[in-house]
Amino acid sequence: MAKWNIWKKITKTISKSKVRLDGQSNAVKVLCAGAMSVIIFVLAYFVAIKNSNSSSNSNGNSVGYWNFIILIVSAPVAFVIWHFRDENNRQQIENQRKDINLKEFQKLSEWVSGAHLPEIKTVSKTTQKSSLKDGAEITEQPTEQSEEYAKRPDTTDFDTFSKHDGAIALQISAIYNLLPFFRGDYGESFRLPAFNLLKSAWQAMQQESLNRLLIGEIGQENEKSVEDEDIILDEESVKYEVTKKAKSPIGVALTYVLSSLNQSGTKSNLSEFPIELLANLCLAGIDIFGTDLSRLELTEINLYGAKLVKVNLQNSVLYKADMRRSYIASTNLQNAMLDSSDLTRTLLVRADLTGAQLVGANLTQANLININLRNANLQNAVLIDAKLSEVNLQNADLRSAEFEWKNLSQNNNNLRYAKITVNDFVRRIYREWDKEENMKWSSSNERLHVMQKFFEETGIQIFDEEGNIMVGK
Repeated sequence: MAKWNIWKKITKTISKSKVRLDGQSNAVKVLCAGAMSVIIFVLAYFVAIKNSNSSSNSNGNSVGYWNFIILIVSAPVAFVIWHFRDENNRQQIENQRKDINLKEFQKLSEWVSGAHLPEIKTVSKTTQKSSLKDGAEITEQPTEQSEEYAKRPDTTDFDTFSKHDGAIALQISAIYNLLPFFRGDYGESFRLPAFNLLKSAWQAMQQESLNRLLIGEIGQENEKSVEDEDIILDEESVKYEVTKKAKSPIGVALTYVLSSLNQSGTKSNLSEFPIELLANLCLAGIDIFGTDLSRLELTEINLYGAKLVKVNLQNSVLYKADMRRSYIASTNLQNAMLDSSDLTRTLLVRADLTGAQLVGANLTQANLININLRNANLQNAVLIDAKLSEVNLQNADLRSAEFEWKNLSQNNNNLRYAKITVNDFVRRIYREWDKEENMKWSSSNERLHVMQKFFEETGIQIFDEEGNIMVGK
């Protein structure tokens, strides 16, 4: 009975060891097997010596024991051979898999870039004229090109697809199939190329419209003739083109893949990519909902005409970002760095910009509705013609900012402990705020009295040019 219990314990121990070894590498398994072989060899050796000394037939027993020992000693060698054979097979399979993945990625790259797209021929008619020197003979030779890929047959009564339509569908499919490479499912080596490919595809999609916008701006700066239709800047039409392309099937596919790493429940994030890859990123017209883009380095990112709803951009760097004519609703921009960014004609609705850095930001004609700018830094920012509706500017820094008092004070804005300079008060507020005829502004005491009354009425602190607080301590 005692022997049976001991055997059960041994069996139990071996079972536990087997479970633990199942998750280990082959090298660990080989080492464990070798160690067990050595232990068994030592035990067998001492048993053989003991039996050889006590047995009368020592020669026969010794031969049997030594054969057994040789068998045990050879076990580690067999395990080593098995290990290297298995490792070699695994490496071969891995190389084959990498080769297959590489070929697949190359094919997807070709399709995503649009290299497979057939050239669309446009219909054109030309007439070639020839004549003899004496003018006796004149011949006309008309030539005509047909729209080979884009034109549908006129004989059909139902919708059909051309070769070009099929090529576009293949391009969209390739974008979606690029997702596992972008996530790193096939190795980290594919992640950066996949991202660069997606970025280039978006840039190519919007480049024509953005170039037209740039040409228009240059034309305006050079004060060229408005009669030149190629130079007239129509931002509304450009925004329409940009947003239309972003909402196209290709744009939707690119948006889905690019934002997939930052959706809830995913392990990966765009913050894992090098900073230089995200800088100067063109996402003009993109439509993003509920994506986490927090703590990203997005310097000089192009979000012209973009739609960002419930997006998390907390602590992200958006230095010199182009966010003109964008729509930003219920978005978290807490402590975001937006210095020198362009938010001209941007619509901000219920956005949280608490503690945001907006030094030198351009908010001309921006529509700010029920947003939180508490503790925000708006020094040197431009707020000309900005519509401020129920905006919280409590403790915001507005020193040297360009604003209009009629807009700043409307709709009972919360301005408690907002900061301005004496120069700001004199240039931008005093004449519009002072409705009393007897309010004087001659001596320093009278000036201090006027500013004190202004603080009591609005709660806005006034600083001198050296940064020392004068009124509102």
